[in-house]
Amino acid sequence: MINGSEYAFEDIRISALGRSLIGFIDVRYGATKAYTNIHARGNRPVKRARGKKDAKPAQITVLQSEFEAMVRASPPGTDPTDWAPFNITVCYAPIGGQTTTDIIPYCQVTDWEKGMTTEDGNMTIVLNLMTDIPLLNQ
Repeated sequence: MINGSEYAFEDIRISALGRSLIGFIDVRYGATKAYTNIHARGNRPVKRARGKKDAKPAQITVLQSEFEAMVRASPPGTDPTDWAPFNITVCYAPIGGQTTTDIIPYCQVTDWEKGMTTEDGNMTIVLNLMTDIPLLNQ
């Protein structure tokens, strides 16, 4: 029996750098936490230790037109790796469903690249990001 529906790509809204991003085609973010098995007598672990938590490198892919608008809004002579840290807000808002808002804090672009081949119908730019740990359900 169908009990509601899952989030779809059309349900995602993203804002960053003071603007709602219309031309994004991919967003990825997450976190990691280290766990270590502790061994004592015998050959099997007897306990588990918790280690540090960190953000996974995040990534957002945008259309060239969105990228150019973001660059035009930044100071002349700079590229995305020069941008001050910024937050990305990702809102999942399905029609008739529950809205979920995540914040990817303190993003900084670590690398980006422009390029096309003869097979491409349009250009997309991947912005790789270093972030703080995402804040879920804000």
